[in-house]
Amino acid sequence: MDSARALRQTRLFAAMPEAELAKLAKLALTTRFRRDEEICREGAVGNELFVLVLGSVRAVKADASANEQEIAVFGSGACFGEMSMVAADHKRAATLRALEDCEVLSLSGDAINALADIDASFGCAFFRALARGLTQRMRNAGAEVAMLKSLARRN
Repeated sequence: MDSARALRQTRLFAAMPEAELAKLAKLALTTRFRRDEEICREGAVGNELFVLVLGSVRAVKADASANEQEIAVFGSGACFGEMSMVAADHKRAATLRALEDCEVLSLSGDAINALADIDASFGCAFFRALARGLTQRMRNAGAEVAMLKSLARRN
């Protein structure tokens, strides 16, 4: 699948103007990961946003005893690593591993910022999409916290 089409199929970039999406697609690098291969590690400094084109990925976090706990499973069309786009020294919040052979697009924060510096239309479209995506994630997280608190009160 071509990069522009893969990006268009994500919730994050679905509403991005076509011309700006084409520019973003030119920055995308395709990487294939084998089953159980690590895509990124919790605590590592990251500067890439990832788009899962094909396959599924498991996100795990280390608990207080350093045991890995699964926190999410992502399928085709998912994006992860968005926080690295807004914080230069962002450390990865989780380790991501391929559950099966996967195809992933990576978008470098440095490349995106360099293009945004010279192309205001692109920068505005990209960061607007990113802000909308992060806002939706915050709403979802808030709803999940409320549900967990409600369940905890019942017990």
